Amino acid sequence: MKLLNISEAAKLLGVSASTLRRLEHDGVVEGYGLTVIYTPGGQRRYILDEIQHLYSQQGFSGLIGFGSKPAVLVRDLTLAFTDLNSKLAIQQSGQIEAAKQLIKTAFANHCPVVFTKTIYDAAEKFSYLWGQKFPYIQLLDRNTAWVKIHPELDDFTYDMIHATVYINDFFSSPLEEFLKQREIDTVILAGTTTSGSIRATAVESLQRGYRVIIPEEAVGDRSESIQRSTLLDLNARYADIVKLEKVIQFLNETGSAKKTK
Repeated sequence: MKLLNISEAAKLLGVSASTLRRLEHDGVVEGYGLTVIYTPGGQRRYILDEIQHLYSQQGFSGLIGFGSKPAVLVRDLTLAFTDLNSKLAIQQSGQIEAAKQLIKTAFANHCPVVFTKTIYDAAEKFSYLWGQKFPYIQLLDRNTAWVKIHPELDDFTYDMIHATVYINDFFSSPLEEFLKQREIDTVILAGTTTSGSIRATAVESLQRGYRVIIPEEAVGDRSESIQRSTLLDLNARYADIVKLEKVIQFLNETGSAKKTK
């Protein structure tokens, strides 16, 4: 059972922490039906599943579902985001292994895989401005080792490797043409960060008419709380957040269907 603290729960519900406290009566948040659990230290905790159910009741969290022609888009599993010595490193809990399994399965079933990595270029106005807002992004000079693909993912022969200064995979990119040529209808997103490029690409993919699937084990962010809240919101609005096992099964079934034609 996953629990959220009061700040995380309030943020997801779009209310203040003080509102949750005010509405609490006999261990339940009135009007929301949320159970309040107290830790031994007296801190409030809220059940993530109950908040997800609340989203469903409010008309969120429907299913997009899988299509028939998928592509895997991997973002920023480079040294900058996976080396613990980097200022950009994510909190790791098996994302590299999950991404590796996803990529291997995709290639085994003739599903295209695109690797996109963020670079910093001060000559590009957006990149310069982003660097002013988020100085650590300046580590991503295209000539540094930080932008190299993680060693466990570097031996694959990707269908396309694209370097970009932009947040989502589509902006000023050959990706759209690549997907159209292959009649792709489903994009499966992996990589980092969930609250940054993964979210931006998910929104842009949906706007362009693609089904968006995110295996939760294959994406990461800089903290567990950011990861949880972003995945919940993505699942509520823009994508299907599913277990990696389900995506692997879909890719294998898609590959088997191709072989029988």
